[in-house]
Amino acid sequence: MSLESKKVLVLSVDKDDDIGRATGVSTPLIGREKVLSVASLFAIKTPEDSDTNSMFASINTYDSLIDQGFNCEVAAIAGSESGGFEADLKLASELEYVLNNFKADGVIFVSDGAADESVIPTIQAKVPVISVRKVFVQQQKSVEETYVLFSRYLRKLADPEYSKLALGVPGLIILALIALYFLNLISYALISVGIIIGAVLLIKGFNIDSLLKSEWEESPIVLITAVVGFIICAVSIYRGIGIALAEAPLPAQTALFFSILLVNTIDLFIVGIAVYIAGILVVKYLQKSPKIWRQAVALVALVFIRQMVVEIAPIIINPQSSLLPFLVTAGIGVFICALLVIVFTVTPRVTKGRTKQKAESPDLAEGAGSP
Repeated sequence: MSLESKKVLVLSVDKDDDIGRATGVSTPLIGREKVLSVASLFAIKTPEDSDTNSMFASINTYDSLIDQGFNCEVAAIAGSESGGFEADLKLASELEYVLNNFKADGVIFVSDGAADESVIPTIQAKVPVISVRKVFVQQQKSVEETYVLFSRYLRKLADPEYSKLALGVPGLIILALIALYFLNLISYALISVGIIIGAVLLIKGFNIDSLLKSEWEESPIVLITAVVGFIICAVSIYRGIGIALAEAPLPAQTALFFSILLVNTIDLFIVGIAVYIAGILVVKYLQKSPKIWRQAVALVALVFIRQMVVEIAPIIINPQSSLLPFLVTAGIGVFICALLVIVFTVTPRVTKGRTKQKAESPDLAEGAGSP
């Protein structure tokens, strides 16, 4: 297939939906006439917005490709002013609609900045991105224009997508410093600021806020039990380390330290994991899932894992200790868990087979009795 015979989609993306808010027009927009009409209306409503230039640039790219003989189409999609996960979902839905109307082999992505380019992975999940065109608005350098541009960027900070970081984090830092000052703890200011900035970078870097939001929408029970279980596990580790350090200072008694650590950590740690597994079990029970047995087996396995860790503790102190208690516990645990798996998987199949056989029996009897 030659390059000219491939179908190319020129795509303009507005992640924060400035188009919809300014014009009241719903996206997606497919076709040169629609994109040009809305771009003109958008330019009249908000001539200072760079998304206008992005839309006109997509039309310019489309015209250029048409002149070169390419089979292409131009479209514009928009996300949501709330940004984040919600915007990405809307963009993915609109892109799917566009691709259903124009089966593109590749996309030329037209954007006006890094915020829009963050959706490239979402696009690539559905169709390859052939090229990325960045649109930069040329400005004359003057004090007045710099002031106007700066004021516009300040107003942009009111958008929900930017306000959380640009306004919320500095506000939190200022409040923390004021609180430390009144508590005569201002010497801890640098540590406090470091913790706040580090936490924000960690949350945004690993997309924890979007993950928690999606998990909450999917199952609040699982999310709550996961958080509670994590806290219990963290407390168990902290408590175990504290007790171990008090009874076996490092590095003089390293083996004893780890033995005491395991013994004093495992009970609470197992409880934390059990709380999380129990949350999943409750959700599957409410959903009447046939795979609920997996969580039941996992809870049983935790009992034996706890005992195995307890049996390991004296072996760490004295490697010559007998392995028999550990091996017996491990063997019994594996046997019981394997037995439960067999029971939970084989029983439904046998029951289903008998039900099917009973359902077929009347038909067989009727067939045998007919002349």
